[in-house]
Amino acid sequence: MNIKRTVTAIVLTVAVTAPAAYAANFADIRGHWAEHIINTLANAGVVSGVSETAFNPDGIVTRAEFLRMALGAAEIEEATYRNGECLDVRANDWFAPYVQSALDKGLIPEGMISGYSAEIEDNKVIFGGEFNGNTPIKREEMAYITQSVYQYSLREGDLQKLETPIDMPFADVSTISLWAIDGVKYAYTNELIFGMKDGNFAPQETATRAQAASIINNLLKKRGV
Repeated sequence: MNIKRTVTAIVLTVAVTAPAAYAANFADIRGHWAEHIINTLANAGVVSGVSETAFNPDGIVTRAEFLRMALGAAEIEEATYRNGECLDVRANDWFAPYVQSALDKGLIPEGMISGYSAEIEDNKVIFGGEFNGNTPIKREEMAYITQSVYQYSLREGDLQKLETPIDMPFADVSTISLWAIDGVKYAYTNELIFGMKDGNFAPQETATRAQAASIINNLLKKRGV
């Protein structure tokens, strides 16, 4: 995979300004199923570790962290935070401009927003509810957001690149939330996300840092980056 170094840096840590660390120094990914993916992305400067010697592949990823990664991989710019129009997000939250951008573009599914509401006031949309950005993201949520940003990143003439959803082979399809099923189907059909080794999709499980790196890698490949 040839990843251009012009891709916006995606940091798989809470600290937005953490310095990049290269995969050759990550002792904790040796033999891990995502070792090659993490190595490739880290050497391209796309992801970094929690330290110079650790990536913590099985650690958690929050909703806000993954949203930032997905927007960066799709080269979708953040937006200026607007007080009172961005759910439970506050101006001093590091992820405020990313959530504002995603809301403005309709990239966050209503099912991820507790108490969702949207009202038009003075020709602008006021979003209500809670995004809970520091909550660990579930696999179904990660799939939905990835599909949303991928579709948004396509030019109108390229929408035919989206494959028509097919039935998923997972044994636990019935456990995917109703609001997420279409997004998961599209993400699976378009090879943005895959299932687990045991034949399940595990939609309600918390996504790991390795899984997040894998889906970002898939997103970059789909975009031809």
